[in-house]
Amino acid sequence: MLEYSKILFVTDTDTSAGPLAAALLKHYLPLERVEIDSRGLAVLFPEPMNPKTVAIAASKGLEIGRASVQLEAGEFGQDILVLVLDETKKQTVYDDYAEAVNVYTLKEFINEEGSIKNPDGGELADYAKLYDTLQDLIIKLATKLKLQK
Repeated sequence: MLEYSKILFVTDTDTSAGPLAAALLKHYLPLERVEIDSRGLAVLFPEPMNPKTVAIAASKGLEIGRASVQLEAGEFGQDILVLVLDETKKQTVYDDYAEAVNVYTLKEFINEEGSIKNPDGGELADYAKLYDTLQDLIIKLATKLKLQK
């Protein structure tokens, strides 16, 4: 069993990269007993997923059929891993949520540097690049999580 009972990917709107990262991690950790999901920092109302992200995910055999969800104060704990995709959002989480613990950037958690940029408004090829980038990082994340057991 993994060290964490829940893993959340956090982005601004929870309509693209976060849900895609969650779907990929579920794919690479299919037998683990861990809740994997995503949340947004600025979700005023549930929005559908970005259609380009959904199309790329579907072409790879992943389904992202959900609406965006706001990150809530009660979603932090010692057994919950919160992974932001953009370095600037890590500080935002700590500033906005007094309860925040175990918050890392995805790259930081796997001992890499930098942020993952969401291709908002880009071409389908830009979303395909996002998929490839996230897939590489999520494979590394899944490996690290399995080794921490």
